[in-house]
Amino acid sequence: MALLALTMGVIQLMGHAYAWPFWGSMMVLTVIGFWGLARLIFVPSFVTAWTVYGVSLALAYGFGTLNTMTSGYVDGSAMYMVNYAGPSALGRAEGLMLLIVAAMLYIGHIDPNKTIPTEPFTDTERSATLVLLIVVCAGTFIALATGQLGFQGVQNGAGDSALVSPLASLVTSCLTPATALAILAYGTQPGSRTRSLVIFLCLLLALTQMTQGRRLLMFNVLTLLMAFFAVRSAKGFFSPKVIVALLVTVAVVAGASRFFVSMRIASYSLPVDATLAERVEGAVDVITRPEQSGLNEHLEQNQSTRTFVLGYVGELIEAYDKTGRTTQGDLLTLNVAAAMPTAIWPGKWRIISQIGSDETACHAKLGMPAWDAANTVITEGLCDFGWTGMLLYPIAMAGLMTLAVVAVRRTNILIRALVGFATIKSLLGVEGVLTGYIVDLRNTAVLAIAAALLVAIFNWYQKQPLVIHHREQRALRKQRLAELRAGRP
Repeated sequence: MALLALTMGVIQLMGHAYAWPFWGSMMVLTVIGFWGLARLIFVPSFVTAWTVYGVSLALAYGFGTLNTMTSGYVDGSAMYMVNYAGPSALGRAEGLMLLIVAAMLYIGHIDPNKTIPTEPFTDTERSATLVLLIVVCAGTFIALATGQLGFQGVQNGAGDSALVSPLASLVTSCLTPATALAILAYGTQPGSRTRSLVIFLCLLLALTQMTQGRRLLMFNVLTLLMAFFAVRSAKGFFSPKVIVALLVTVAVVAGASRFFVSMRIASYSLPVDATLAERVEGAVDVITRPEQSGLNEHLEQNQSTRTFVLGYVGELIEAYDKTGRTTQGDLLTLNVAAAMPTAIWPGKWRIISQIGSDETACHAKLGMPAWDAANTVITEGLCDFGWTGMLLYPIAMAGLMTLAVVAVRRTNILIRALVGFATIKSLLGVEGVLTGYIVDLRNTAVLAIAAALLVAIFNWYQKQPLVIHHREQRALRKQRLAELRAGRP
């Protein structure tokens, strides 16, 4: 698949005709994306930071573009066209995406650092996983109840502070990895009260995603599917229970997506500080009156146009070709400053205020008006250092995620799985800037340290003489009971 992407990318960049190479590139990226997605879910050995990001890019820039293009032709509006890019720039953007995807898949193929460990958990590691899951669940609901974590992932500081809430930031990054970790730890355990508690907590955490955004919900579901089939293997896919569970999951995700959009439409007529209960009430009203609220029209337009993330890349390429100007690393500085805690770098706000945002800094250099665009690591690299940055930024970012996996490869399975699922969740999101990836790594490091402390505490507790005595007595009672059942005197 890497060779296919490379070949089609070269054809796209060399071809001057817009029509067939562009459509061919979309189809190749789409096929690679769905092929890779199936392997990510069913083949744990395929999952590395590189392959996850390569598949995500293929789906976003291949299938996303194909969805918008076909939707535009269906209703005759040609909604896929953009204001500041012509067909040539869009074609080159798609060709460069093919080259980046080819590089990701090839590096992922030779990279031995897999992100999903497959060895069994010990009882101590399972106990630590349960405690960690309870802590994350409690932190999530505290953040929601106190308003620190709001609708669409808004993270509010204390009082009127403009700072991001540390608790909200932490639980946002760790919610999905902790849930996937629990599935991996307890997926092979027979039915018990502990396993039922784990399932209940996982469902509670899944419910909180309904308020955070459709993309986050989808990334959460995909990560959990990878954890599930890492335990059950692809053979378990044909189990009646699994098929029913997957169908229910698809229905729930579709319903949750529709409900989230309804909450967003309802929020337009609500105060900025509206409570979650008020948003839910408004969403119910929107759903029950779709004709008056315009829900169906909003969903149709959003699903057709929102997927066209390639358009912004083409616009930047067109502007860069005309001016040749770059921000020379300003966006990298902005991302590092934004990801650094204020307690460590109090003066970072001066730099952030000077640079502004990705769009204001980049568009000013390129002679374009600023608007809220679909920023990615790729667009940041292009704005910072031109073609070199566009190719190197995604490779450097995936490499940084790989280093996180390498850093914990000698630790226990709990920490390795936690970091692995954190990298998967982050890399599934293409529409994310460097700040988001750095913050996710930082927060995952905090959770990994907490997990290491929990395992150390449980190991210390298990070595206490009284605990050993009780464990031995319990084993003797079980042995004696088994002998009595077998009819031995």
